[in-house]
Amino acid sequence: MRESRHTLCIMIEQILAATIRQATPLLIVALGEIIVQRSGVINIGLEGIMILSAFIGWLSSFYIQEVSVGFAPWTGILFGAFSGALLAALFATLILGFKTDQVVTGTGINLLAFGLVEVLYRRIFGTTGEALKVTIFQPLHIPLLSNLPFVGSILFRHNILVYVAFLGVPLIYFYLFHTYHGLAIQACGEHPKAADTVGVDVLRLQAKCVLFGGFMAGIAGGYLSLADVPYFSPEMTAGRGFIALSIVIFGKWHPVKACGAALLFGLGNALPDRLQAIPNLGFIPYQFFLMAPYVLTLLVLTGFVGHTKPPAALALPFRRE
Repeated sequence: MRESRHTLCIMIEQILAATIRQATPLLIVALGEIIVQRSGVINIGLEGIMILSAFIGWLSSFYIQEVSVGFAPWTGILFGAFSGALLAALFATLILGFKTDQVVTGTGINLLAFGLVEVLYRRIFGTTGEALKVTIFQPLHIPLLSNLPFVGSILFRHNILVYVAFLGVPLIYFYLFHTYHGLAIQACGEHPKAADTVGVDVLRLQAKCVLFGGFMAGIAGGYLSLADVPYFSPEMTAGRGFIALSIVIFGKWHPVKACGAALLFGLGNALPDRLQAIPNLGFIPYQFFLMAPYVLTLLVLTGFVGHTKPPAALALPFRRE
């Protein structure tokens, strides 16, 4: 009996620690998209931005580690973030400058990014790229706190990007609801014409928000290939960009609620591997466990989480009169 309890406790620790790790990239990209959608723009090209950033970050880290191993992951995450911002700049130019449809343009960004990554990946590495490993961010054991029983391994033994992501929640909350610029962003998403009449440059502010969202999605993509695993795969995003969109909806465009939603989806990603290890559940095909995060996404998008009210001017192009 004591052994079974100890085993159960260890499994719960592993699941909760994995939940935080799996929630981190979802939270990072969701925080950026909250800013974007609060400004009145929706970017469904997050999946494409993440995969391109994961590749660029991994590629730059792969070459830099030959010169400096210690700086390799930092260089990679910066290259990934800026590549995400660059792709977001293309998106912003099209939707704000040429007034293209935001959903169609976001879809085009996804197709462009995946096609570009596939071509570059095979051109540079052929079919051997997955075997090439890079130096990744290592877990930081917080002194004293990491030695606490149970909670120590769950909360205080993660890489630095995990801590930065969760620190971003109160920072984004304060920025959105307690600063002039944050309130201006919300005004652009609710009533851009009214914001324009009081001197807010709506298009410029929306462009900045889109760039920030791309930068955050770039960090999230870099996390996948520089903190989660030490290699790159063209399928490694696994729908996380679309899941992040549902987290924004589930979290009702609020950073704190989105954090809770990201943890829920992180749990959905963390459970499959652990549940398959339980002997009594061995008769269930593993594909059913892998469905968990996508089932959650469908439930959110089909309205099972209750009524949500998006920004009034979301996805509506602003034309200054």
